[in-house]
Amino acid sequence: MIIKTFEHQYPVIGIKEGTDIYDIYICRDYDGSGLCRVMSIKDRSLFHELVSWLSETVNQNVFTDFREYFIYNDCLCIVMKYTQGLSLNAKLATESVPFRERLELARRILEKAVLQDIPDYFLAKCFVPEEIIVSSDLSVSFNYPLGDVIVDRKQDGRKNIGAVLRMIFAPEIECNVPDELMDFINRLPELTSQRLLDLYSEYYLMMSSVQDYDVSSEQPKTIWYSLWEKTKKVFGFLKKIIIILLILAAIGYLIYTIIDPWKNNSSSGHFKTIGTVEIENTG
Repeated sequence: MIIKTFEHQYPVIGIKEGTDIYDIYICRDYDGSGLCRVMSIKDRSLFHELVSWLSETVNQNVFTDFREYFIYNDCLCIVMKYTQGLSLNAKLATESVPFRERLELARRILEKAVLQDIPDYFLAKCFVPEEIIVSSDLSVSFNYPLGDVIVDRKQDGRKNIGAVLRMIFAPEIECNVPDELMDFINRLPELTSQRLLDLYSEYYLMMSSVQDYDVSSEQPKTIWYSLWEKTKKVFGFLKKIIIILLILAAIGYLIYTIIDPWKNNSSSGHFKTIGTVEIENTG
């Protein structure tokens, strides 16, 4: 099966989802460079509203993950780029990803969202860990499930950004380090309400200040961990006091050993005998 427009052809390689209202296919991209997800909507009563919304919402020159929309076999087709591979949540769950690598990964995710200028509805769809695809060289791709485009197009596209970033930096958040990252995470509700470019700029500044930070030796700051840290500090303080006392005691003993023989010599006065010879005192 091939889904066609006047200019492009999308060979179907599989069906992703099907209902009475729409079908979703996985197809070859028209230029042969990859795959596409094609939503074929059967209900003609929805066409006018959806076409108007797409025309107003999508800038195809910038949002290139959005391929096109057209009518084929009395169905409205919406074509989105689709990528197979390891999802973000699978990568973090199955691989040991160093802190610096995760910093770069998050930067690339935000950068792609900025460069694509993704509209809110599509942003809400792609900022889900299962729909963010990460290659071995940390290249990032987004997938866009479209199942609810018919009934719910007014979605808050930024609400998922904070959740994705918190998942990426979960080990550091658990340890509450470093301070610059924690400040950024705590400000996410404010930052995600701004433009994506502003959010990216704030992230880049934070990343520049912490990318050389070594968190490998950090331990979660639980109650017991904090108590142990305080106990070690107390023992360290007592150790210093004991060392000082030992030094003072040694000095005192040294002074005593010098003074005591001198006292004994001075108090002995004159000798009355030397061996068996008696010395007469003429004084």
